[in-house]
Amino acid sequence: MNYEKEYNISKETVLSSVKKNIKHYFFRKLTKSSNHLFLRGGDIISIDPQIIGIHEEKIRNSIKHYTTEGYKDFLIDIGANIGLTSCQSGLEFSEIHMFEPNPLCCKILEVNTSISLEPSKITIHKYGLGAENKNCLLTIPKHNWGGAFINDETNSYTKEILSLKDGLENFDSNNYLEVEISIKDTEQELKGIFESLANKGLHRGVIKIDVEGYEESVLIGIAKSIPKNIQAVIFFESWDKNFNLEKITDTFDRKIITRKIVQSPPWGTDASKLRKILSLILNQKYHTKIKNIEGDNFAGDLILEVF
Repeated sequence: MNYEKEYNISKETVLSSVKKNIKHYFFRKLTKSSNHLFLRGGDIISIDPQIIGIHEEKIRNSIKHYTTEGYKDFLIDIGANIGLTSCQSGLEFSEIHMFEPNPLCCKILEVNTSISLEPSKITIHKYGLGAENKNCLLTIPKHNWGGAFINDETNSYTKEILSLKDGLENFDSNNYLEVEISIKDTEQELKGIFESLANKGLHRGVIKIDVEGYEESVLIGIAKSIPKNIQAVIFFESWDKNFNLEKITDTFDRKIITRKIVQSPPWGTDASKLRKILSLILNQKYHTKIKNIEGDNFAGDLILEVF
């Protein structure tokens, strides 16, 4: 090798260098409150944790409300993904169980929970929950790993809903990755966990479900497995306004209160642009409330209180 010879590797204009420094400056400013977790750049679920330091703020605040009401013995996170919910809320709980079937996400989940939570409190179950034991394919939107779903007869969502929830115009296989996963029977798996929790004196907790169309099978499994001495608040998201919530509540042999997380703007219905601009000038606030479900629209962030 000629040690005296110079090699041209690349060239960069002064303007390009300045632009890069400006981007670095604003990125540091925008992400100064970022969660100290490993996130996937460009993914939908990574935006809020980087910019405001919170994942699904309405859910986070609602979980905190219930922990102050005494539901802090356990957190069962079904569809944990990379651990955003468990990591930001887990310190409130005595024991945490996370279910995640995506083997790629599980690697990040292990790291993020190691950073954020007490190892003795957590258990990661590297499989998903459903109506039965089986192996199947998990379909992962390339731009939204938090929106992965199982596209089979158990999924209650139509392809239109599955596309809509990820902001896609149609169901195109080019927009997705597929990975083989394992699903286990919800009733069988949770029965043992509930028994173990009760034996430790842990009787009141939170269950969060994010399973993209598998909600019905998971909720029915919970209803069949949860014992009388366990009380839980169950959070789940529905993209289907016609979701059969009555079928779910009828499966529980318990008192159930159904609620919804509702965010209201500081203006009324049919507000003019001027009224909205005035709200901005006056720095008026959106209000987020946990309310009893009214009417027959079951889309949104739903809550079941199981007594």
